Amino acid sequence: METSETHSIFVLRRAWTLGVCLRADIERAFATHKSPAKTSAIMAAAVRRWPAHLHWEKRMGVRPVQSAMTPKPAQAQVVLDLLASGASPQITGVFDDDGVGILRPQPLPSRAMTPAATQMLLQAALREQPVRVLYVGLRKGEQPRWRKLWPSALEYTGLHWRLHAQDMDDSVTAPARDPVGSTTGAPAPPIKVFLLARVLDAQPLSERDAPKGFKRRLLVQTMRRLRVHLSEELTPEQEAVVKNSLDIAPDGSMRWPAYSLYEFKRDYGRTPPSAHVVWPLLSRIDELE
Repeated sequence: METSETHSIFVLRRAWTLGVCLRADIERAFATHKSPAKTSAIMAAAVRRWPAHLHWEKRMGVRPVQSAMTPKPAQAQVVLDLLASGASPQITGVFDDDGVGILRPQPLPSRAMTPAATQMLLQAALREQPVRVLYVGLRKGEQPRWRKLWPSALEYTGLHWRLHAQDMDDSVTAPARDPVGSTTGAPAPPIKVFLLARVLDAQPLSERDAPKGFKRRLLVQTMRRLRVHLSEELTPEQEAVVKNSLDIAPDGSMRWPAYSLYEFKRDYGRTPPSAHVVWPLLSRIDELE
């Protein structure tokens, strides 16, 4: 259910992004077309909330105060980040048919090989329960094999879904640590990444199926601090825009999520794919249309 804050944010963002927020916009976003009084109340509340940034012309809608600085919730970077995350028009203040089209990545199927396996994986992740999956990786000649997983996190990359999970059958274990940091000696399998689309089948497990003394690991969303060196072939202007696009500091340092560091190094640096993995996956691409 929308809150009054959601209503006001919608009016603010739409007024500053589109230049005006009309009664029809509010009716469309919040289905208030049968309640003109509620529509008026939403417009009035937004102006009261941001009197220095909004003014309401009864017949012209809510408009931005031209002499004011753009308020932070309506700044372009905030709105673009919300659009990129797939936030609804009620949050962004922008409808899909406003202005030019907004192109988004074409998501790949968010599924395992069967609907039942997809359902099992989602339930296991959200209920924090172990699951047994028939998984095929991309190592050369690799055959599908059953693996006992304990989910640690779900990740949507913008193209597909991945499951971060402990492989409880992994023979390489590291000492677990208790909350204060001392080593317990209990097995703590590392967290690995499993693409949902490579799961052939899935079956439920219970805590009793975990190895004796098994310790869970949650995926800590830590950021790695890096120092990067730009290509010497870049012009000064190219260097500037690359630093801007990757948020690289003047001293060459930057931060990146630890859980996707390998992909970052592969995509932006000189780290080659593993020699044991089939890569590239596509040997040829022909355009048919």
